[in-house]
This record gives sequence, structure tokens and C-alpha cells, in this order.
Amino acid sequence: MSRATIIAALRALDVELTERRLRIVLAVLFALSTIFVALCVQSVVTATPHSKFNDFQALWTSGVLAHEGEPAANYNPETLHQRQVALGMPADEHGPFPYPPIFLLLLAPLGGLNRAAAYDAFIGASFALYLWTSIGGRWSAWPQLVGALAAPATGVNFIFGQSGFLASGLMLGGLNFAERRPIVAGVLFGLLAFKPQLGLLAPVALVAAGLWRTIAAACATLLVCAAAATAAFGANIWQLWLSSLIDYSHTPMINRLMPTVAGSLRLSGAPPSVALAAQTVATIAIATVVWRACRNGITPRAAALVVVGTFLATPHAMNYDLPMTTFAVVWYLERRLRATRGLFVGEIIVLSLALALPAAELGFGAHTPPIAWAPLMALFCLIAIDPYAARAAAGPAADPDEAPTDAALLRRAG
Repeated sequence: MSRATIIAALRALDVELTERRLRIVLAVLFALSTIFVALCVQSVVTATPHSKFNDFQALWTSGVLAHEGEPAANYNPETLHQRQVALGMPADEHGPFPYPPIFLLLLAPLGGLNRAAAYDAFIGASFALYLWTSIGGRWSAWPQLVGALAAPATGVNFIFGQSGFLASGLMLGGLNFAERRPIVAGVLFGLLAFKPQLGLLAPVALVAAGLWRTIAAACATLLVCAAAATAAFGANIWQLWLSSLIDYSHTPMINRLMPTVAGSLRLSGAPPSVALAAQTVATIAIATVVWRACRNGITPRAAALVVVGTFLATPHAMNYDLPMTTFAVVWYLERRLRATRGLFVGEIIVLSLALALPAAELGFGAHTPPIAWAPLMALFCLIAIDPYAARAAAGPAADPDEAPTDAALLRRAG
């Protein structure tokens, strides 16, 4: 089916909002998102000590153990739980630590601070990284900055105190700097190894784009971090991590906050074998689309496909990992408005659902329907089909986002 056919079908089935009406709709959505983030920040400031720090309690405890010279305790579930309870976590809650030892290099200094100061340092620094990499270091990209500040995923991360800002900042930095600053991008991708399941598509994108310097820098960064963790915590720490990770992988992947294909299927009652098979098919399909998109370099469209596709390709991710998808929503919105100065109602629904997903999963709680992957899949398909780009009518050269970059042309010539 051609792009022209897709456009004609959507125009026949949907209603396109004019620029004036669209401004009203976007203003309302922006106001609602801003209010939600403000309420999240207020809840963090005014909540009780436990609910204020939520998931961060577990990360801080792991930092305390590493700071006090007991890093191995993080990979002993019973010992870890005892220390978490001793430091203020309710006895009926559990916070496993499936992260590789390199994450302890960051958490250990936080373990020397009290819980409140550690929260402020971790969330403040990772949020700043996320904001800076969202705009690729360019203040002219202010829509991305505004989106990162107002998106519901931002408020959710303040509530949880989790690593979503950090992972999103590293991913977006790697993608946004890949063509302009390949070494910096490689370092950021290498640091993303603290949460390897979110970097599943990064090698696919980098190899497809032929960014070998970035790949080399990522590998070197990972080796340096692994050596530093070994020197700090001992070589045995890796065996302990692998053993605990195997045990962790055997636990049921049923969590209402997982927007993945496997997670949704398990939540709906599907057996593990069915969930794994479906996830495998989804991963292969998503990786194929990402590979094709990155052949001309890491364009903004390719980057948008990578960040959204990450949550469709990986079996394990949480709603607080979703800040990076804000980049894709804002990019699509900007691209569409540049092309036609309007937006279809169907597109508004898809973009709104993708933005609201982190908050919706949190709000629905135990009643979350097992279709959290659907808004992300719809957004991924919109970006992949890209039916409204300027080049749909004028050819590939009319679309600057899809034109090969200078770096891509040099790689081809070489």
C-alpha cells in the first residue's frame, strides 16, 4: 500500500483539525499534563517519608550496602530485604536489585548521604541529564525541552524516585549525539549498560548506521566500568550478580506497570511460553524496522523509532522508564505540523495515549488493562509509516529529517 493510499484512507475515515482548533486542543492537553506533573511534585514534597521516596528507598539501600563495604549483599535477596526493612522499608515490600555491579559505582556515593539528600542528588542530576540530552545540547530545540518538563512520565519519575531519568538521558544523549559527537554518544551508550534491557536496539541502530567510532567508544566505556566495578567490589561480584539474575528471571513477569508485550500477555493470564514467543516475534519485527530506518544514519525519525521500539522489543521495562518516548511524541507532532499545519483526530488520540500511558498505568492500579503496549505500538506504526511527511508529495529530498547526513554519505563513499 502506497503512502498516498494511506493518506487518502485516513482522510476519508478521520477528521483533520485546522490550525486554530488544534491550538486549543494542544493547549488543553498541555495544561492537563502540566497540572499532573505539578501534583506529582507536590505529593513528593508533602508526602510521608516512606511514600515520598517510594522505589528510591531500595536504590538508596543498595548504595548504603556498597558504601559500607557490603556490595555482595545486594545479590542476596534475604540479606537485602533485611537491610531495606532496617532502613525504613515496610516488611511486606520487596525491592530486588537485578542491576549489574556497574550501577553500584553510582549508588555507592549516595549511600554516604541521608535518604533525602540522596534522593535530591540522584533525581536532580539525572533529571538535568535527561533535559539536556532531550534537546541534544541545542537550546533551539525548545519544544523537546517543554515536552520533557510537562510530560506525565516526568511526574511519575518524581514519585517513584527510580532510574527512568538516567536511562532516558543516556539513551537520548547517545541517539542525539551519535552523528555529531560519536565518542560522547558511545560513552553514553556504554553507561546505559547499567540497565541493559533498555539498550537492546542500540547495537542494531549503530551497526545499521555504520557508526563504528560510537560502537568502539561504547565498548571501551563498558570495559572501563566493568574494570572499575571489579576493582571496587571484587571479581566475585559478577558471579553473584549472574546467579541472582538467573533467579530473578525465573520469577513471574506479572506487573501492572510493565508496558511490554510479554508483560501485558502475562498480566492477561497467558502462559510464559506464549508470552515469550509473542515477545520474540515482536522483537524481531521491531528490530527489522529500526535497522531499515537507521541505514541512512541516526536521523530524528530513526531515533524516535528506537526509543518507542525499545519498549516493544524488550520483555522487561516499567512505566517509569518511559520519559524517553516523550522525544518521539514531540518529534512527530513537530514534523506533522511543519508538513500540513493540521492534525487528524486519530493522531491526537495516539499521541495523547502514548504520553498519558505512564500516568494511566499508575492511576488504574490493579485494574490496569493488559494492553499497555497498544499505544506504543500505534505510535511506532505512525512513525514507521510516516504518511504525512513533506516528501510524500515532493520526494525524499524534500524531507530534511530523512535526507542522508554528511556522515552517512561519507560512510557510503568509503
